[in-house]
Formats: sequence, C-alpha cells, structure tokens
Amino acid sequence: MLMPIVVLWMKRAGLAIAVILVLVSLAPAQDDQGHFDVSLGYTGVFSKTSSASLGNTTLKPTSSGGVLASFRYRFNHTHGIAVNFGHTNNSQVFSVPPDTLRVGTGITEFSGAYVFSPFHTERIEPFVLAGAGMLRFNPGNQYIDGFQSSFGAQQQTSLTFLYGGGADYRLWKALALRVQYRGLIYKVPDFKVPPLFLRAYGHMAEPSVGIVFKF
Repeated sequence: MLMPIVVLWMKRAGLAIAVILVLVSLAPAQDDQGHFDVSLGYTGVFSKTSSASLGNTTLKPTSSGGVLASFRYRFNHTHGIAVNFGHTNNSQVFSVPPDTLRVGTGITEFSGAYVFSPFHTERIEPFVLAGAGMLRFNPGNQYIDGFQSSFGAQQQTSLTFLYGGGADYRLWKALALRVQYRGLIYKVPDFKVPPLFLRAYGHMAEPSVGIVFKF
C-alpha cells in the first residue's frame, strides 16, 4: 500500500513545483533580482526499521552522521529552489533467521526541492521544502554473523521523496546559521541479493545544522 502512496506524493510534489515555478516566473516579483546561497552542514541520520511484507526478514540500519551541502536559488523572498548533495556511512543490518547479514554502506544523496519561506525578519527566516531525488547505496565490507564474508552485495540506487523545514538565523551580513529537519522516504536496498529482498520502504530522519553564505 505504501508504494502507490509514495509514487502519488512524488507526482503531486513534482506537479506542484512545476506550476509554482511557472507562476513565479510569469508574475511580477516583489524583488527584481533573485539571489543565491550555499550551505554546508553536519547532519544526523536516523533510519527506521523495515520489515518484509512476506516472511520474517528485517532491516535495521545503524545511526550515523554525515555531511549535507545545498545550493539555493531564490526567485524572491518567498519562493526558491534548492539542489542538495549529502553523504553518510552506516551499516545496513539484515536479520535473515537464523543469520544476521551486515553491509557497510556509503549512502550518497542527489536531490532537488522547492523551498517556501512564508515570512522573514531582520534575523530569522523560516522555510519548508519538498522535492525528490535519489539515494545511491555503495556496499563495502560484508559480514555474516559477525564474520567478514562477502555475499555479493552490489551498488543500488533508489528514488526518494524529500520533505522538511527549518530556519536561517543571520549571524553577520551574508553569514547565517541554518537549523533544519529533513525526512527521506525511499525503497530500502537489497543490494541485488535475493534473500535480502524486503519489498518495503524506509524512512531517514535527518536533523542538521550548518553555515550559510548568502550572495
């Protein structure tokens, strides 16, 4: 049931972003010029446990820290778009009774989002965002019941739906502090190993803090 809902969310989010961008480009903006900002931050990555729809296989990724970089173009004070790059390293731990299989994994995010800022003050600017992208899962060391043993895990890419919100706090002139929360919904990897196929969706919660340079 979750797969059609996620696909529908992605379609609706893509359509909404396209319509908004067209309207913004055609409407007379309050600001004659847009502006850019670049941010670099540290994020925590917390993933929920996923279970197979059939059988008793489960996936419990470990928590980790990562980096998140964003480039944002703002049409005016209210509307903007962002391109994001993120990376973290964790372990994807599969319980396949009676065994436990662990895959050390590098996860790379490439995504884009529409950003809406409802208001701003001299210091604070809140925002919400929604978009889509992809997560690339790159397997590293592999373990079976705690012993290093390769079982053929391969690189895999999943589409992801992105949502979130936060605020920028201006520190000095063009320098700001960004605090935000992002959530990513994606199809969990099986690394093309049949016993690890869950047919399930996962969720990554990513609170983050970073520095923003506005220009």
